[in-house]
Amino acid sequence: MTKHSLPSSPSNRAGSLASFEAVAHGLALDPAALLSLAGLDSDSLQDPLPDAAMSAALETASAEAGRADFGLSAAQAWSIADLGPASLAVVHQDTLPHALTALELHRAHLSDAMAVALHEDGAQAELRITLDIPAGAASPQLRDFVLGKTLKLCRAILGPGWLPQSARFARAAPLDLSAHCRLFGEALEFGAKVDGLVLHPGDLDARLPRLPDPALRRHAEDLLARLPSAGDSSVAERAAGLIRAGLANGSADLHHVAQALGFNGRTLQRRLKIEGVGFSDLLDKVRGELARAYLADRSTPMHEIASRLGYADGSAFTRWFTQTFGEAPSRWRDKAQD
Repeated sequence: MTKHSLPSSPSNRAGSLASFEAVAHGLALDPAALLSLAGLDSDSLQDPLPDAAMSAALETASAEAGRADFGLSAAQAWSIADLGPASLAVVHQDTLPHALTALELHRAHLSDAMAVALHEDGAQAELRITLDIPAGAASPQLRDFVLGKTLKLCRAILGPGWLPQSARFARAAPLDLSAHCRLFGEALEFGAKVDGLVLHPGDLDARLPRLPDPALRRHAEDLLARLPSAGDSSVAERAAGLIRAGLANGSADLHHVAQALGFNGRTLQRRLKIEGVGFSDLLDKVRGELARAYLADRSTPMHEIASRLGYADGSAFTRWFTQTFGEAPSRWRDKAQD
């Protein structure tokens, strides 16, 4: 038997419960109140969450809504885009194993406590899922949620109509199986040793239904390579890396940076404040560092520097630089050459 593991990390990527809010609102529930009942604050929707906290939130929501399929509904609302920039590196591969390898390579940027492993035993292949929760803890909604997310991941790679050969659940069977059948098909096994999706014989060799875009994949991989991983850097350092990467294409604003990190804008500002910096100050710092580096190279035209820093024209760049450094960029450049 061969085994290719995707290692887990202590907490789920911020944004992994983004669909929680949408489903709760759709059921006329208050997401913040549900989180409070689970012992969490409203910012927890955007913070990295351990599996035990995610489980508590989903179980509380299920009980309050009177919906045994809350976890499945959250999975259906989940999108592979919730993986952030890594989603492009994953979906633009040419086979499922290559996509799983890409997911493994960029695991440090996902901080996802859900571990997925591809097990091959003879002719059968299975995606097995493990969760970091206390042994014996009741977690049917979380198990439904993560297995549903794995199904959505496979559909993003193999096509929107893909179904597994069978779906295995470590949880007990619910009284009503209709929601599970709608999402996973009718080949269901409950009380299994592990949660997993049994693949069809040809799934590992199947070419993806869309034409992968190697250029877009390389762009995503280059962006990820420039970003510090979540495990070894501060939020400010990770935000600064995203600002550097996004200035030229207009994605260095609070909304885009927060989204790439898996936060909302308010949460990112709160996390930066804890580290003693504001977003606007961080943006000016990064922009200033880059501006001086670009100006030091006299071969780079002023209008190109302005564009690289996210300005529509040179005059806007000149005004900002003059206000920030007390002199025009052309004067700074001349002095730097003296």
